[in-house]
Amino acid sequence: MKLTWTFYPKGEPGITLSVIYVPQLDAFSAAGYLEVDTNTAYVNWTNFRVFDSTDQSAKKSLFGSLIRVDRFNTSTVALP
Repeated sequence: MKLTWTFYPKGEPGITLSVIYVPQLDAFSAAGYLEVDTNTAYVNWTNFRVFDSTDQSAKKSLFGSLIRVDRFNTSTVALP
């Protein structure tokens, strides 16, 4: 599943984030991963639902806690 979220930081142009649900991440408690170059977040189901909600404050908080990576690859994610 995929969605997009556009937010507007003060004094800056809008940022559109693609959010992708990755079932393999359901085993993690981490917020998820952010591929900085592509503005794509890879998250578990719980966090996908946050991005799919209307709670802008929760979305911004979750965005801030995503782990920044150069490239996300589900085969390199170490499951607990």
